[in-house]
Amino acid sequence: MSDRLAISSAFSVLMMASYVLLGGDAAQVRLETQAGLMPQISAPASLPQVSVLLPH
Repeated sequence: MSDRLAISSAFSVLMMASYVLLGGDAAQVRLETQAGLMPQISAPASLPQVSVLLPH
């Protein structure tokens, strides 16, 4: 890839990201409301022993 093309694509990505993050129509979402959107993941109550997982 040429230097000009690399600089142009990096600048384009930077401008698109800044528009999405700082644009006038960007969504104003509070962090507290996003906590309910995340799935709750928990580990199983009992985990298998390592010796069971390794071949004999």
